[in-house]
Amino acid sequence: MKIKQLQSILDQQPSVSGNTYFIFIVWGISWLFALVFLLLGIGLLLESMLHYKIFLDTVAQKLHLVLTDEQRWNISTSLGWLSLILAFVFGAMIYICKMVLVRNHFIIQLEEWLISEIKEVKINRKISKK
Repeated sequence: MKIKQLQSILDQQPSVSGNTYFIFIVWGISWLFALVFLLLGIGLLLESMLHYKIFLDTVAQKLHLVLTDEQRWNISTSLGWLSLILAFVFGAMIYICKMVLVRNHFIIQLEEWLISEIKEVKINRKISKK
């Protein structure tokens, strides 16, 4: 590959640094939601299996609702499974974000290596005008 071809390829590629910051924020928020939904799901399923009156009883009292044991079991089981499904979805988001972060890190390292090893290649950074 000639230097001019390499230079034109590099000039056409967008920068991945802004994307990296956004994906890192999504990765962090996904961890938070995955942990919250996992704990909520496990707690609600334990409440339904062991017939405890912890979470739903407190919520029902705050809302002035009267729930029978069957209604409380149905609600806690449904919300528990839904929370575990959401925890799984956010876990998948964590995995996808990590793959994108590794790819972006590789691209950044490759650009830095090209700049340091091939002196004829220059990376033209596009500066946005505000």
